[in-house]
Amino acid sequence: MIKAPEFALYPEVQPPAYSRWIASGMVLCTLAGGTTVLLRAFIETRLAVAGVTLVLLIWLLALLVRVVFYRVNQHNARCYAMSVEQVQRTWWARHRQTVALVEAVLLGPTCSAPEHRGSFFDPDHQPALVQEMPEGAVIRLRQILGRETVERERQLAIFLALQWREQRGDGPLADPLRCYWQGSANAWRAFVTEVKKIYPQVQLPELPEPWQGIGSLDEIIDLLQGMSADTCILCAGVQSTPPESDRRFPGGEAAVLWLLGSQSGVRFLRGEWFSADVDELPKVVERAQQQSSFEVSAPICVSLLQPDIPAIRWNTRQNVQNTHFGALENLEAMVLQTLAAWYAEQHGVPCAWLASDPHHTLALGIVEPDDSSS
Repeated sequence: MIKAPEFALYPEVQPPAYSRWIASGMVLCTLAGGTTVLLRAFIETRLAVAGVTLVLLIWLLALLVRVVFYRVNQHNARCYAMSVEQVQRTWWARHRQTVALVEAVLLGPTCSAPEHRGSFFDPDHQPALVQEMPEGAVIRLRQILGRETVERERQLAIFLALQWREQRGDGPLADPLRCYWQGSANAWRAFVTEVKKIYPQVQLPELPEPWQGIGSLDEIIDLLQGMSADTCILCAGVQSTPPESDRRFPGGEAAVLWLLGSQSGVRFLRGEWFSADVDELPKVVERAQQQSSFEVSAPICVSLLQPDIPAIRWNTRQNVQNTHFGALENLEAMVLQTLAAWYAEQHGVPCAWLASDPHHTLALGIVEPDDSSS
């Protein structure tokens, strides 16, 4: 879980016990007066009065020091509390920052066009066809030919660029501020080559930033804060998981593309990560819910079936997508976040997602509907 700043309580002192101070003052006055009476035969009256006055002044000075010490302590405690509140408010303001999903493309065995978006949340949606191979079961896109993983991912990258062109048309496209890629360098080169044919004016880097799961999303949200509306960041990836006989789910296949900006689109929150050795998943889910501007829980949660998941406030069993995509390794979270974004866009309500992460046991978060019109 992304830790919020924590501070120890300021050490406050007890207020002065005024009743005791008054009682002690009266005792001192009594003792000083009695002593003066007893010793009046041996000392002058003015010296006795001066002695009593000195005792009272010392008492008053001690009381004043005690009161000032208490007041200063209270002032410091209030300043400390205000500083802590400001730090926590600033941290939460940053933690609740979002980024807009301006454009999204998702290709899978049962998804190759925008009209397929809503079917993933239909209980009657048919699962993808599982192919049995000597090495194990797989789920594959029919449009991709070839047997080797490297070649299939190269074709997936080209297909992704073509589908992006099909969805967005020939409109102007600015150079992305940064590009993130999940997949091989060979597949990236194929993607760049195809995009260059479609949009000759767009310059994509030879070496993109590697996609690091929720860490990259956090970094992107920081980069886009305060940027102009036409600033965008491109995130994309392809995955063709090879068959394995001992794999729990068939080797899956998918391709994803995001164009992220600061405005106009469903909102990705930073999300939270869960590490099994240090975190409790229900608490991490609670923190992810705190990020959202919606007080109620997200009505649904899209996920791939995860082993040994404890009961949490999100329903992680109703919208499991394993039968549609298979095992997707490090592309899993991008696929599920895209599905969550589509649900939030179609229904105008937040949608949660939960997936594996390259550096943590799980990553999870909430996608919020577009708030640009409100």
